[in-house]
Amino acid sequence: MGGCLTLLQSWIYEYFPCLRDQKLGTRGLVCGEPFAKKWEGVRIGGGAQLMNERLDHYRRVLDNMTDEFVFWCPFGPRPGAMVSRSLYSGVIRCMSVEEMYDPSRCLRQFGYV
Repeated sequence: MGGCLTLLQSWIYEYFPCLRDQKLGTRGLVCGEPFAKKWEGVRIGGGAQLMNERLDHYRRVLDNMTDEFVFWCPFGPRPGAMVSRSLYSGVIRCMSVEEMYDPSRCLRQFGYV
């Protein structure tokens, strides 16, 4: 498996609360801290017996999961308050080239609006 496993693990903990330890995610974030730091303290390891028990547990949870066990909107009603950079609208400059960037236009081009 390639890619950033920390990002994948954070995404799973955020959207699937039934798969995380109940002690996790209670830590508040300081402005500017990475979002994945919310899940700090997760330890993966242990003997083969413990890993087999965890695997069996997660398989049972996933087999019995319904849509009510998924947190569909983890950022709440105002994602712009947390991710303001993604809502930027204005001029983007690169060397001598200037292009106007309008996020709603980009969304329309990809069929999201």
